[in-house]
Amino acid sequence: MFAPRIFSAFRAAPRAPILRTALLAARPRTPLFPAIQSRPATHAAAGRANKAKDGPGKRLGAKKTAGEKVKTGMIIYRQRGTVWYPGENAGMGRDHTIFAAAPGYVRYYKDPAQPKRKFIGIALTEKQVLPSPPHAIRVRRLGMKAVPLEEEPRNVPFGTPLVRGDQVAKDGFYAYRTPNWRIGRMMPKVEVKNNNPFARWQKKGKRNAAWKRRKGIA
Repeated sequence: MFAPRIFSAFRAAPRAPILRTALLAARPRTPLFPAIQSRPATHAAAGRANKAKDGPGKRLGAKKTAGEKVKTGMIIYRQRGTVWYPGENAGMGRDHTIFAAAPGYVRYYKDPAQPKRKFIGIALTEKQVLPSPPHAIRVRRLGMKAVPLEEEPRNVPFGTPLVRGDQVAKDGFYAYRTPNWRIGRMMPKVEVKNNNPFARWQKKGKRNAAWKRRKGIA
């Protein structure tokens, strides 16, 4: 009997306070943009103003002087930019460092064909001069040393008596060596001990058997 009156009371209540309460509940409690903003202090936060003014040097310059002997891979000159260019038997790294590409002697020189550039090269010999002439023979490092030829032995005249040292054996095509029987006699004589345990066991058994026969045991 009272149900229609209750429903009519709910229908007649305004909906504005309910919406306002829902909006207040959904609103964040902390503001997105606070009134006072703080920024922590950091080193070099505003560019390079706080960094070091004068850092350590990069150790640039010549590492090897003219005429100094170097090996492959040794650093000759450190630079920023191309103050010096790599010449003969030299190379340049990614940071413009000039290094030796072959063992030899350091040379600082200028090339008449390129008067605006200065070069650093490696002379393969101590007396080699750089730059090489345009049509000169290329100097190569073959890894060999020039040795004067020995005089060939003369033919022994007929009737010359042979000595004991002349008895050599021929090995291969051209090389002469001492024969094997002479090599074996060169070593000093050393007393050799028999370290065979089986042979020692056999000898011991024979000695025991002989002793038993002498004693009349066996």
